[in-house]
Amino acid sequence: MDILIFEQRVLQFVRQRQLIDHNDHVLVAVSAGPDSVALLHALVALQNDLGIARLTVVHFNHQLRGHSAAQDHDFVLALAKRLGLSFCAAQQDVRACQKDHGGSLEMAARACRHSFFREAMLTNAAQKVALGHTANDQAEELLLRLMRGTGPSGMAGMAAGTEQGIIRPLLFAGRVEVMEYLKARQLDFRLDASNLEPTCQRNVLRLEMFPRLEKHFHRQITQTLCRHASLAQEEESYWKQQVERIWSGVCSEEAQTRISLRLAGLSTLHPVLLKRVLREAVKRLKGSTLGFYAVHWVLLHEWSTQPGSGKFLQLPRRLCAYKEADTLIIATEALHAPAPLLEGISELGSHDFGVFRLNLSCIRRNSSDAPPAEPNIAWMDADRVNWPLTTRWWQPGDRFQPLGLAGSKKLQDYFTDCRISRSRRGRIPLLCDRLKICWIMGQRLDHRVRITPETKQILVAEYQPSE
Repeated sequence: MDILIFEQRVLQFVRQRQLIDHNDHVLVAVSAGPDSVALLHALVALQNDLGIARLTVVHFNHQLRGHSAAQDHDFVLALAKRLGLSFCAAQQDVRACQKDHGGSLEMAARACRHSFFREAMLTNAAQKVALGHTANDQAEELLLRLMRGTGPSGMAGMAAGTEQGIIRPLLFAGRVEVMEYLKARQLDFRLDASNLEPTCQRNVLRLEMFPRLEKHFHRQITQTLCRHASLAQEEESYWKQQVERIWSGVCSEEAQTRISLRLAGLSTLHPVLLKRVLREAVKRLKGSTLGFYAVHWVLLHEWSTQPGSGKFLQLPRRLCAYKEADTLIIATEALHAPAPLLEGISELGSHDFGVFRLNLSCIRRNSSDAPPAEPNIAWMDADRVNWPLTTRWWQPGDRFQPLGLAGSKKLQDYFTDCRISRSRRGRIPLLCDRLKICWIMGQRLDHRVRITPETKQILVAEYQPSE
């Protein structure tokens, strides 16, 4: 291959897709493999033509391949020194990350790797991170997404450039073209032996499926799939504009942990546009829709259009959706904290639980005394309280006997009757003794600890929520 032709194609692709701006500091992710080595040398050769102010080599060790991974690190470090470029590296135990967060090993590796890229961009004040994905990677990604159950948006594949600064300057090039460039420039690289074994889905596609597809269906199957991705990207560009146009009309609140959408506004949208609004909400909360597949969007769409409120839907990546009155909320926060969460109480005095303080004291009852009207102060018959006390959050199935009622009631039903939203329920602490809930703090006393004419000692509880 003519070296200049390949580099000119890179230059043309980067300019057409506007992947690099003048005076950008570009990080180049180099694994030591052929694609990333070719990418690095092409960008070095084109640095002046592209107006790149600075190039920095970054390398991430997933700690999956032992001594071989250490050799990759040393290879990339030596390559950076030979080219006179700065070098930035990090490592992380990806298997431990997978164990903590679930999902596939490949997904865990990607999450760790991209977290490193974000940190490296901040540390090095860089504007872009260049990855060595090729047309073959794009074709493999499309088939993987299709078989996992992606929707139309997923068929757009990997973007040549993202809002987060990820760029893929080799996305146009086939793997054969990259190898010919390396050979023509006599460039060394390292091969990951694990890529030659059908131990994961991507390797099965690369080693077994694509050769069969090329033989029996289409010699240019990679280019065909990439062309399909380009067409899907054009469609997604249009839908992105439509979502941006209506976003302020359907979104009533956008915070770091939650996004609130007006149900009335959602009800007027075509199902296709509604699903994209839901995707946008997830993307704004998590930075991407990674981990979501077509089945999730269908489920969320059907659930969001069902009548009624107060329902809850668990979503991937520790997101949840729930309805409050006329609003659909997608949030990263839990609806209620795990219980028991707080410490027990064995004596009177002031007890600080971080999110609130509880003051307990005991007074002798005077027949002329009346319970205070302040909702955050409760009077209880001290003799009807079975020590020690505990403070905890609501748990499904909890029951209590509301003051003034003869029978017990589910706490969940009480919250519903009082129009206490799901997001608030998990933030209302309960004061319990050994046998029962004594007080829903700031809300309602249990009938069994009420003050009666026979009461001699009053247990005074004062609830002080934090700001």
